[in-house]
Amino acid sequence: MGLAHVDLRRSAYDFRLHQCYTILLAKSRSTQSDRSVILSIMLLAHWTKCVADIEKAIGVLPLETISVHPTRPLYEACREMLQTRARRIPLVDIDDETGREMVVSVITQYRILKFIAVNVSETEKLRKSVLEIGLGTYRDLHTASMDTPVIDVIHLMVKYSISSVPIVDTESHVLNVFEGVDVITIIKGGVYDGLTTTVGEALSNRPEDFPGIYTCSEEDRLDSLFDTIRKSRVHRLVVLDEENRLKGVISLSDILQYVLLEGEVDD
Repeated sequence: MGLAHVDLRRSAYDFRLHQCYTILLAKSRSTQSDRSVILSIMLLAHWTKCVADIEKAIGVLPLETISVHPTRPLYEACREMLQTRARRIPLVDIDDETGREMVVSVITQYRILKFIAVNVSETEKLRKSVLEIGLGTYRDLHTASMDTPVIDVIHLMVKYSISSVPIVDTESHVLNVFEGVDVITIIKGGVYDGLTTTVGEALSNRPEDFPGIYTCSEEDRLDSLFDTIRKSRVHRLVVLDEENRLKGVISLSDILQYVLLEGEVDD
């Protein structure tokens, strides 16, 4: 299946999911707490990919299940990830006794990049700076403040299909990052009213062992980013200027795409 076709299908799916979410809230005449419950159900499906029940209810056809056989080249799994924008892909084999498919493991963008960080010798490609290779997103960044209601930040995530929102002050200094895992924590705890609290209050309830956010500058080289990935479980890096103001966001897929596809055009 071509990249354009996959993007078209996913765009249609995201549109219909967001449309359903909007209609549910618009037609709900119940309390704010009930609205939060409706929203939390939609978000739990969005973030955990468990949308089967919602798909059946609203008539949305699910995307094809993407999987790779364990013996296939790692490069193939990487290409599947980039083409489908999947953050993880199950490794599926056939059970010798039952003849049924079974998931033997799951490969993620982080695992792939950590493997590269640990096993690949430094090359000229990794000595280039973030600015030199244009790594990351620097336009149309969606941000929030510590006083922003959690439900508004969630709306940004659903509307723009993003997994995190940088939290900044009035001068764009980065204070924190609100992530999808923060939403899941609220929902799993059953505290739906927590969706109406502020971002600052929600972030204050993070566990003590929360690792914090990872940052870099445009002058940092790619090998330093890989060193961070090798040492810590990174999901993204926030790009800051010399005064700790937000400049951009680098996702793992940005790094994977550069490492995997850079130079293919010349080939």
